[in-house]
Amino acid sequence: MARQDTRSGEAGATFLTILVVLIVLAVALMMAVEPLSTVMQREKEEELVFRGEEICEAIRNYQKEHGGAFPPEMKELLKKGQNKVPYLRRLYKNPFDPEGKWHYLAPGSTTVLIKDDGSKEILPAGAAGQSLPAFGSAGQQGGFGSQPGGSQQPPKGKILPFNLEGKEGLPILGVYAKWHKPAFRKYLESNEISEWYFSPLVIQPKAPINLNPQPPPPKTDGPGGPAKPGGMDDD
Repeated sequence: MARQDTRSGEAGATFLTILVVLIVLAVALMMAVEPLSTVMQREKEEELVFRGEEICEAIRNYQKEHGGAFPPEMKELLKKGQNKVPYLRRLYKNPFDPEGKWHYLAPGSTTVLIKDDGSKEILPAGAAGQSLPAFGSAGQQGGFGSQPGGSQQPPKGKILPFNLEGKEGLPILGVYAKWHKPAFRKYLESNEISEWYFSPLVIQPKAPINLNPQPPPPKTDGPGGPAKPGGMDDD
């Protein structure tokens, strides 16, 4: 009888041990695997950057062949350029919009003020523009309140070289996604998706990669031939 009780106790202890191990493994697995929503947003961010940069490059190439003018409609980018290739392969959709629609950048400017609590305020073009840096430069220090002694602090913010309320029919300077949730990555020095502006005014052209670099020509010392090491000439 005692032997049977011992075996039952050992079996119970083994079961508890296995149960604890399974619980620990389950918790570790849940911590290691990202939530599905996080994975999906990361993928959308990557797709947004790819599609936005493709549109930006298409607008830049369109400008080169149209005297610097911007396209009035997105479908203009589907036309073939001088090299018989469309500026844009297809009209990419905005991955952060259920209908795939983009928000357009139009000619003009936009003032973005940063309040003391960190929130942002979009003002009409030119408002408070004289005391703010242009887009891409560092913002000035200070808030909107007054310093001790009554001196006024300069506002913080920036001026964007475009209007954020563009539409078809106006020159399209670029596109962006009006998504006000923070991103999991930084792009254009911001982790706010709504501040990722895909425009030739913001994104610099990518330098072409030279797959066959040529060695530099030998230095010459005038018409007499190659220069001697150390700058010494033959006697």
